Amino acid sequence: MGYSFEIELDTDQPFIVELETAEFNTQVISGAIALNLSRDDSFKVATVAIHGHIGAMLNIDTPDQALIRESLIESSMDLVAANDTDGRGTISLGAGQQYIPFRIDIPRSDELPPTLINKLDTPYIDWKYEIHATLRRDYFFSSTRVVKHDLILRRPIAPSSDNALTTSMDRQGQYRSKLTVPGRLVLGQDRVLAQAELKARSKEYMFKEVNCAIVQIEDIDYKTRQGHPVANAGVPGASCKVSSSRLVSSIVVVSNDESDMDFGRFTPIDFDIRVDNDQLIPTEQGLGWLNVSHVLRYTVHFMDVNQPALITELPLFVGNEVISKTCCAAIKPQPSSARLVDSLKIDGTEDHHLCHERDSTPEAEP
Repeated sequence: MGYSFEIELDTDQPFIVELETAEFNTQVISGAIALNLSRDDSFKVATVAIHGHIGAMLNIDTPDQALIRESLIESSMDLVAANDTDGRGTISLGAGQQYIPFRIDIPRSDELPPTLINKLDTPYIDWKYEIHATLRRDYFFSSTRVVKHDLILRRPIAPSSDNALTTSMDRQGQYRSKLTVPGRLVLGQDRVLAQAELKARSKEYMFKEVNCAIVQIEDIDYKTRQGHPVANAGVPGASCKVSSSRLVSSIVVVSNDESDMDFGRFTPIDFDIRVDNDQLIPTEQGLGWLNVSHVLRYTVHFMDVNQPALITELPLFVGNEVISKTCCAAIKPQPSSARLVDSLKIDGTEDHHLCHERDSTPEAEP
C-alpha cells in the first residue's frame, strides 16, 4: 500500500475564505496536509500553493478582440524547508494518520475579486482560484502527486442599513402610491415580500396594474496590469469594459380587476417575489473596477394609456452569509463564460501521478 492525502483549511466552511478588507493587507490562512500512511515514510517535496488567474476579452467593441490572462495571486510555501529541523532536506512521518501544518499568505487580499462573482452574465471576463498540495517521497523513482481544490474567496460588505425601505408619492388631486420592502436579502433566500398601498384621487389616474421585480446591475471596467500585443493595449491599462443588467426574480403582477379607486388602500397589496438563486450574486462595491448592485423595480400602470407608467427603483443589498447547495453548484464555470475556460487553466496544476515502477522502491507497491 502507498499513501493518500488531502488538504484541510482552518476555515468555518471548507475551502471558503473570508477576505479581509484592510488596505494593502497580507492575509494568512492556516491548515494542514492530512496524510494516511501505511508505513513510516519520508518526503523530499511538500509544498502548498494558492493560484489565481483572471481572463478578459479586450477591445470588445472592435474587430481586434484578444483574450488575455493575468495572474491575480501566486503564493506558495515549502513545507520541507519549514519543518526540516535536522538538515536532511526531508520530512519524516510515522505510519497512520499524520498532519503537516502550514500557514500561507494571501497578498493584497483587499484587491482580489470574490469568487462567487464569476457568475456574471458576460462571456468577456472570468476568474478562479485554486489551492494545491504537492508531495514526493524521498526515493529515487518516487512519483509526484498533486491534490488541488477550487478555493472560494468571499469579501463581506456591510450594508448601510438592515431596515425596511419605503418609497412614496402623493400628488394632490391625482394619486397616492407607497411601497415598503426589506433592504437586505442573502444568498439562498428564495423570496422577498413587499407591500404596496395605492389610491386614485380622480378617475383620470385610475390604476390598471402594478408589478415588482428584482434587477441585478453589473458594471465592469477591468484594466490590465501589463502590456499585451493587441490594438490599444501596448501599455498597461487596456480595458475590458462591460455593463449589463438582468432580472434575478419573478415579475409579480397584480391587476386592478375591479377598477377600484381605493386599489390597495384598504387592503394593501402583497408581493411575493421569487428569487432566482442561480443568477443572484452578492453586492460588490469595493474594488473600483467591479460593481454589482441590485434594485427592486416597482412599476405602476394607469388605465389611461396617455399616462406614462410610474417606475420607481429601490436599492437592495445582497449579502453572502448563506451558501446553499443551489448557489454553491453555480460556482462552476457557466456556459456564458465557456470561451474563457482555457485561458484560466493554471500551468502545472493538472492532476498527475508520474510513476516509474521499480521493485526496489515503495512506489512499486500495489
